[in-house]
Order: sequence, then C-alpha cells, then structure tokens
Amino acid sequence: MKLFLNRLQVLSKRSLINPAMYVMAGIIVLLALLVIFVPEKETSAYIPVAILNEDNSPESEAIVDELCTMNSVFSFYEVDDEEELYKDIASGKANTAYIFPKNFLDHLTEKGSKYDVKQVATPASSFKFLSREEVFGRFFGYGARQIISDTMAEYGYEVSVHDPELMRLYGKYIDDQTLFALESVEGTVYNAITRSEKIPIPLYKFAGFFIFTAALLGALAFLNDQDNRIYLRFKLFERIYLGLIQVAVFTIPAAFVSIICFLVSRTEFKILHVLLYTLIVTLIAFVVGTVMTLLPIRQARSKIFSSVLPVYLILSFLFSGILMDLTNFGPALRTLSRLFPPSMF
Repeated sequence: MKLFLNRLQVLSKRSLINPAMYVMAGIIVLLALLVIFVPEKETSAYIPVAILNEDNSPESEAIVDELCTMNSVFSFYEVDDEEELYKDIASGKANTAYIFPKNFLDHLTEKGSKYDVKQVATPASSFKFLSREEVFGRFFGYGARQIISDTMAEYGYEVSVHDPELMRLYGKYIDDQTLFALESVEGTVYNAITRSEKIPIPLYKFAGFFIFTAALLGALAFLNDQDNRIYLRFKLFERIYLGLIQVAVFTIPAAFVSIICFLVSRTEFKILHVLLYTLIVTLIAFVVGTVMTLLPIRQARSKIFSSVLPVYLILSFLFSGILMDLTNFGPALRTLSRLFPPSMF
C-alpha cells in the first residue's frame, strides 16, 4: 500500500505542475463566477399596435386609454393622424394599427360598415387577428350596456350606460356565463409581457471539454514515460494500472473542480453522469496511449501525439457545443461530432 501511495504521489505531481491544467481550471472558475454574478437579462414579448382615434367622445378616449395602459403582449399607442399611422406601419414601428372613425360610439350598435373600425396590417404583421380580440373586448362591454340602455328606453326607463348598478349587473352576468374563473397571481420573475432569465453561459459544456483535455494531457504524460522507458522494469499488470493512474491523476482533479463549480454556481447537473463521463474519457485516453506504444515506429510516440493534440483539441472544442448548439447541425455533422467525446457531455 505504501508503495502504491508513493507511486500515486509521484504521478500526481505531473498534473500539479502542468500549466495547461491551471489555465483550464482558471477558465472554468471564471465561468462559474460569471454564472453567479452576471445579472439577469429581461426579455419581453413586444408587439406594437398604433391607434388613431377620430371619435372625440370621452367614452372612446377612456377605452383607448385603457388599451394603451393594459398589461398585454400588445403595446397599444396613439398617433395623431393617418399619415403617421401609415408611416409607422410601413417602417415596421407598428405591427398593426386601428382607426376608430368619427361618431364611432354613437353608432356602435347599428348595423352596416360605415362606422366600422378599420384595421391596417401588412403581410409581416404578427397576431393581427389576436389583437382584434383585445380591441373588441374593450368595446363589447360598452356596446352591450348601450343595447340594454336603448332597450329600456323603449319602455320608458332612462338608464345611463355608466350607471353603477347596470355595470355591476352586467359584470355579474358575464361572470355567470363564462366557463373561466380568473385567478390573479403576483409573480416576481415573470409577468404577461416580461421574463427575466440568466444569460446562457456554457459552464457545463466547458466542464466536459476540460475533463477530456485533462485526459489527453494524462495520455501525453503516459507516452512520455513510455518513451523514457520508465515502465520497462514493471510487469504487464503494473504497467496497466500505472498508466490508468497517470491519466486519472489528470481527469479526477478536473472532474472535482468542475463539480465544485457546478455546486457553487447552482448549475443543474447529475453527478453520476459527470463521474461516468470522467471514467469513459480516462479509459479512452489510456487506450489511445496504449495503442500508440504498440505502433512499430522509431519516432518518439509522445512527439507524434503532441503534434496531433492541438488540432484534435480545437476540433473537440468546436464540436463540444460551447460555441454553438449541436442540434442545429445536419445529420452528417452530428455523426461526425461523435468522434469527439465532449459533444456527448
């Protein structure tokens, strides 16, 4: 046991004095700090809708004000004339627009299209039919009360559309007829039009690349030992476990640092997945190193490996998913990415 610990101590020094390990560890710690301290980014679903209100009645002004101040994915705003409205539509400032004609509310309950609301849109307009529901909903309540008021006037009863009792009874009728019960919940992170979220930082993907790079550095150290004939006096079994240890003393610290960064930054991860990935890349690196020692070549294996290593690491970085989402690749590139273990982390 003492001999094993002595060998482990000697082999571990390789990873402790390797500058690349410190650089990679520094980068992953920096990414973890960014995950912790970078503020949340607020995104909003913003669909601007222009309104030209040519009806000067106080009631229509009140309804337009309600549209412009409501909490919705639609952001209604008023314009002064048709020229401004069409300019906003043409430039894309407004997604769609509505024009309320003169005397619109006075003829709201009449048949015919002379006083209809005019909607202006382009082929690029989004949810133009859904925005109609918002506009219709605001005028429907007023129009329904107007019909009730006109009907009662025919029987000699004068009732204003703004009569509190009429508004209360109408509201109760609507609540009784609907299939839906509205419950309002206050939210601190999300509401109808905004959502706060962290800027995505590829900490998890970089950890996979870090562990794999550590495995390849361990394989390089293993090949250096082979070229220096350090393992010649050991038996086959001892060579195997010393080679595995040489790779593991690189991958285990990398996995440990990665797990600590996950925990500190509260990044969701599965520890079994991390450990299994670490074991797999350790075995892959050891097998690659062992195969290279069996090649019938005179040149030092470590030199060949170190000359190929930068190119392979660059390709592994590109296919790791750190810079781009692998799901956007075509089938051929996705298949090719399987040659680089970080793509599977």
